[in-house]
Amino acid sequence: MSKIDSELASGAQKDWASQPLSGLFWWCAPIAIGLSTSPLGLSTRVAALVWAVSFVWMATGCVLNARRSHRLHCYVSGPLFLLGAIAVGLLAAGLTIFGPHALNNIVGITFVLVLLSFIPEIIGDRYARTKP
Repeated sequence: MSKIDSELASGAQKDWASQPLSGLFWWCAPIAIGLSTSPLGLSTRVAALVWAVSFVWMATGCVLNARRSHRLHCYVSGPLFLLGAIAVGLLAAGLTIFGPHALNNIVGITFVLVLLSFIPEIIGDRYARTKP
């Protein structure tokens, strides 16, 4: 096994996104919590606050996973989740005027951008090489 293959295998072993329990904790649980705001009938500001916390939670998982495993997707999605958290946080604070569907638009755009962050992995390697 070459050094590069060894580094990539090491990244795969450390990748929380490929481990079911870690994936549930870092990404599925906060998505479920955020989605639960709609059937609960919470106000837009409270729902935005819940989404802000959920996005920060997922961003933390992505940033830590990027540091652990060097997963390309996580290098991109971590900052995207943080931007989404800022946007819904501003909405929760009442500081933005994005229109009547602002919460749905912000959450939707955040998730679309995060899904697009998988493209580099589809085109190339799943893990960044840490050394030349």
